[in-house]
Amino acid sequence: MNAIRPLLERRGVLPAAALVLGLVLGLVYAWGIQPVRWKDASPELLRSDLQIDYLKMAIDSYTVNRDVDLAIARFEAMGDAGPEALRAIETSPGEVSPTAVQGFRSVVEIFEPGAAATPEATATARPPSAFSVTRLILPACGLTLVLALVLAGVLFLRSRGGRAARPRPSADTEGQPVEGEGGVPSMEGGAPLATFRTTYSQGDDIYDDSFSIESAAGDFLGECGVGIGDTIGVGDPKKVSAFEVWLFDKNDIQTVTKVLMSQYTHQDEPTRQRMAAKGDPVLAENGTVVTLETASLRVEARVVDMSYGEGVLPPESYFARMTIELRALPKGLRD
Repeated sequence: MNAIRPLLERRGVLPAAALVLGLVLGLVYAWGIQPVRWKDASPELLRSDLQIDYLKMAIDSYTVNRDVDLAIARFEAMGDAGPEALRAIETSPGEVSPTAVQGFRSVVEIFEPGAAATPEATATARPPSAFSVTRLILPACGLTLVLALVLAGVLFLRSRGGRAARPRPSADTEGQPVEGEGGVPSMEGGAPLATFRTTYSQGDDIYDDSFSIESAAGDFLGECGVGIGDTIGVGDPKKVSAFEVWLFDKNDIQTVTKVLMSQYTHQDEPTRQRMAAKGDPVLAENGTVVTLETASLRVEARVVDMSYGEGVLPPESYFARMTIELRALPKGLRD
């Protein structure tokens, strides 16, 4: 259980597991609980009493039009049930003329030797029905789909746990050193495990950056990242008023989160209290540093650069741009 709990805490694991489980349950419901209802099926699939009615109508039709090919085709469509239904009609013809029944049998026996007499011969000569083949193929395809989805989920989880920790480069930082850039003071101290930089620009409505934290030997230790925490107003693009900075430690049981808020939302008491449910609310300003600590990791998040958007909403209520630097260190390492 202790090995599974850190895996479930990681972002993206539960949605992937829910997707696979939903597809599996959907296939079980579709094939086991409420399977497909067939229509326009061949007479071979009818109930025995309906097969007898069908064959009586075929006999009456042959008596009137004398179409030998049509009579044989209708009899063959009944498959293995044809001879038995014909014998039942001979035993109890009802409204059907016994002479018509004998005439129909003569046609069937003459043009299809042995078909009416031996059900085994009919089964040998007749190819397997499409219905039987479909019942085998479709479940096999469904099982293959489930296995493929499970394999994809396993590969996704492995890639999330073992990928190299590389930030998404932004236009103004690609190819440049992270610390001490542009005259912004760096966070000095011991050598960090990793340093990342992420930039949000207004219009990136699905902004959610995450980075793997690894030891010097390449062992996975945890993850950290920044995502949209809250918005203000309506319409597109989103007006982001707060960001969530989070840290996941594989040796801990929870994800630690802090919220960087705009000036306007930080001053609004109801909004600040609502954000406190996600993590400690902090006013975002240039140079602001927040620290997140877990059982064995510590991440220092610094606001490198930020600017507010302008419009009909209150001043300093939402961000037009935000660049945050994340510095991951072992728990015992301090500046």
